[in-house]
Amino acid sequence: MPGVVIIGAGPGIGLSVARRFAREGLSVALVARSENSLKTVADTVASAGVPVVTVAADSTDETALRSALDAAIEKVGVPEVVVYNAAIIQPDVPGELSVRAHQEAWAVNVVGAINAAAHVAPAMARRGSGSFIVTGGMPEPKPEYVSLSLGKAGVRALVTLLDKRYGSAGVHVATVTVDGPVAPGTAFDPDDIAEHYWRLHTQPRHRWEQEIIHSEHVPGHSPEASVVAGLLGTWQRAFDEQRWNDLVSLFAEDALFQGIDPRLLVGPAEITGYYGNVQDGSRATVDVLRASRLGEDMVAGFADVTFTNPVGEPRPVRLSIVAQRVMGAWRIRQYHAAAHAGAAQRVR
Repeated sequence: MPGVVIIGAGPGIGLSVARRFAREGLSVALVARSENSLKTVADTVASAGVPVVTVAADSTDETALRSALDAAIEKVGVPEVVVYNAAIIQPDVPGELSVRAHQEAWAVNVVGAINAAAHVAPAMARRGSGSFIVTGGMPEPKPEYVSLSLGKAGVRALVTLLDKRYGSAGVHVATVTVDGPVAPGTAFDPDDIAEHYWRLHTQPRHRWEQEIIHSEHVPGHSPEASVVAGLLGTWQRAFDEQRWNDLVSLFAEDALFQGIDPRLLVGPAEITGYYGNVQDGSRATVDVLRASRLGEDMVAGFADVTFTNPVGEPRPVRLSIVAQRVMGAWRIRQYHAAAHAGAAQRVR
């Protein structure tokens, strides 16, 4: 049966994602440069009792990558999910890398994903369903990781472009942004991260997210903090780009909302009217402070948000939200913003 294809199937996220999808009964096709890595992952996944296909290929070799994808499709059909998990992760400061080294990093981090999507997404679109998910990182650029910061910025742009190209045909394009070193038993346990891929794949179309951020914003990072950070990260990007329909889609149908003014709003229509009054060119930055679980499918969190109006005047607020998982997707049920004392009263 059609299943998941994982490009960059190593012992970390790749293995955990393979196991997560195999647990749901999906066949697994693994693509990696190293035969040893493929065998290790395949042997582990095979215990789930699903078909497992392995193909050795370098993601920067377009011909080899296309052949690997064709081989996987021949065995398991057009995949339900493709996960692009290949990356060059290396520290480098401005001016340190040669042009060739930058090109090599870009080829792995971005171009391989482009080529993979171009090869499989059209067939997904013809079928009318499928998910193409890229492993991202670096929510904020870091000068000590120049090539990786550039690559992950490219991934975000690529996800947006692919969504515009294939989203209307039923292909869910998204990224899981991992903001830290992956290691079992830590805040960045690959098994925890793998849950994000499954959640993205199973989201109903009207609740699609383009990015989930797995980040450590506070001491004692938890999956709850990832939920809040992912929701508010998507909210921030939609706010900055004035995409009000996308922003309002993050709220539940009966969401309670109070912005800076004292009006209590309920539901998407009233919330849309609120954001329609925001000044063009306004932006926001978000810093998640704390999150906790209220129930099996409900979390709460606090964040500091600084709104900046078009002339650069900041307005800091303390934001609290309650989020609920509805049909596999997290949505904001309650939103309350409180202005800090003395903040300028210009931007919502």
